[in-house]
Amino acid sequence: MPDFAAFQNLLLSVVTRVNGTLWDYLLPALLVGAGLWFTVRTRAVQVTMLPALGRILRQRTHEAETSGGLTPFEAFCVSTGARVGVGNIAGIALAVTTGGPGAVFWMWVTAVIGASSGFAESALAQLYKRKSPDGKGYQGGTAATIRYGLGSAFWAALFAVLLALADGLIFNSVLGNTMAISLATTADVPRTVGGVLLAAYAAWVAWAGAKRLAKFATKLVPFMLALYLFLAFAVTLIYVDRIPEVLALIMRSAFTPEAAGGAGLWFILMTGVRRGLYSHEAGQGTVPNAAAAAECRHPVEQGFVQAAGVYVDTLLICTATAMIVLLPGVDFAGQTGIELVGRILSDAFGAYGAALGTFAAWALFLVVLFFALTSVIGNFFYSEMSLRVVTENRTLHLLFRAAVVAMVFAGSQMTLDLVWNLADLFMGVMVLVNLTAILRLGPVVFALLRDYRAQGGADGMAAGARFSKSRLPERLRRGVALWD
Repeated sequence: MPDFAAFQNLLLSVVTRVNGTLWDYLLPALLVGAGLWFTVRTRAVQVTMLPALGRILRQRTHEAETSGGLTPFEAFCVSTGARVGVGNIAGIALAVTTGGPGAVFWMWVTAVIGASSGFAESALAQLYKRKSPDGKGYQGGTAATIRYGLGSAFWAALFAVLLALADGLIFNSVLGNTMAISLATTADVPRTVGGVLLAAYAAWVAWAGAKRLAKFATKLVPFMLALYLFLAFAVTLIYVDRIPEVLALIMRSAFTPEAAGGAGLWFILMTGVRRGLYSHEAGQGTVPNAAAAAECRHPVEQGFVQAAGVYVDTLLICTATAMIVLLPGVDFAGQTGIELVGRILSDAFGAYGAALGTFAAWALFLVVLFFALTSVIGNFFYSEMSLRVVTENRTLHLLFRAAVVAMVFAGSQMTLDLVWNLADLFMGVMVLVNLTAILRLGPVVFALLRDYRAQGGADGMAAGARFSKSRLPERLRRGVALWD
């Protein structure tokens, strides 16, 4: 009789080794390379677009209200809710404790470079979006870009299925595990009870509809970001005299292994690069599924919005975690992740009274819970949007929604090491497919940006720019259905 446990261990070993090759070497090089390419060819659009961002996010177009599409701010909140997750706390704390303070610098560099890829993939998602069959809103994303922009139904279907498996099912089960443990350890909620509550929440997410989810995200995302930034700002004020020292330490450690406690320079660099790429998701093909749902006057405007999301995730939230960990200058004592951040916050606030220490612990609990809850929304939104590009089969979508609920509950009750490693493998394949698509469609991205700048006068930031596909060269209009 076959030894299933032995086979499972063998498969886990193989998948782990393949993931190591993908995520330690190949994908970081490709993602950074693509980011540099788009940075050069767009003349650093991820930086020059910043003056226009506030105006774009404030748009509440009449078209969005009548078409059922998301406003730019709603799309931003959905994608930011997915980007900013528990990994922004646990993952960054782990990166600092293992790769040294220098990893933070390379995380920053990766964010600035990667934002250009985020711009490209989201602008393309806007260009190739379609109206939903019910006429309420839009659907599209990376699968639509591949299907309509490149004319490849097979690769579009493969991407959609992998995204549904990785984000919709497996990563949501990971979030179920994280939330259940957090509820059990902080609020003393039994794992089974927590699992049922989380499954009920997942069911609401699965059947709420895109517009309702987006409106919920616009309420929760700003609040959770503000709460975490408040905690980080308080720690910064307490240790304000150490800011110059910590910034200098980050810079020294980024280039001198000795300053990072003996870690090799390549290890420091790759720790920061991997953590940044994994956190902000630029170039991975997930965020365009939110970008496609927005109502915009020009496709590049969602490119600007989602590039800015990279900065919020990495330059703001990840940096906040790094400052919490580094500013006090405490001994890590073998702790990493949320445990370390929780101890530092409790000690920093607790120095001014036990009640404040308790407040900090509960505030962090709420932050972790909210980060996970909004990630479930984003993961489901991405998966559902991607699957709809491939099929509108109602039964299939109902089964997928039920599977999401089941996986959130299953994740709350057990650790699924092999399944979670498979998710990393699926994501790796998705990145390869997405990068191939956006690089091949680079001429379309550059044409869109030239059109926007041509309408914007000297500063290139067009307050009233509007796009129609007739403004593209005829050879670049393939697969564009809307934008008449």
